[in-house]
Amino acid sequence: MGDNDLRALAIACRNGDPRGFEVLVKTESRTLIAMAYRYTGDWETARDLTQDTWIRIHERIHRWDSTKSFRAWLHAVHRNGCLDHLRRAWVRYEAAPGDEVLGRLHLVSHDGDPEEDMERREFHDRLLAALGELSESQRQVFVRVDLEQDDQKEVAKALGIKYATLRTTLHFARKRLATLLRCMEEEL
Repeated sequence: MGDNDLRALAIACRNGDPRGFEVLVKTESRTLIAMAYRYTGDWETARDLTQDTWIRIHERIHRWDSTKSFRAWLHAVHRNGCLDHLRRAWVRYEAAPGDEVLGRLHLVSHDGDPEEDMERREFHDRLLAALGELSESQRQVFVRVDLEQDDQKEVAKALGIKYATLRTTLHFARKRLATLLRCMEEEL
């Protein structure tokens, strides 16, 4: 189906024609499911994301600029929904990235030095508190790059951000953490 046909259906849908919406769903769903599958690697999730997209389209059809391509708008809404899903999925991990590294900071020293053990536990607690003060994006970038030692370009790709954005976010995360840890140290 061509862009002009899709535009006509979308306009009809915006004007309250349920048949227009039904035809849109039937003609474009396969493409959206395939697109979502490329993001998730799971067909059921891809179908769910596509259904969510159609709900958003139905609710927001009045926002679409009818002088522009409906298909481009539809794909942008769908892509954003898929990316949001991936971000939420990352947050839902049972063990958040960095937990293993943070856990090792808390481990008892090998030589059994109680003073070193206490310092290690105190630093661990201060670092966790300071990480909690960072924005979500700063925390993700810092944990994955500095604590997990992941490749910066791979982290940028995984988070769906530009490499330059990752570098800037990492810089400000490090700067903020240093300030927070310094302030905590002075309070002791």
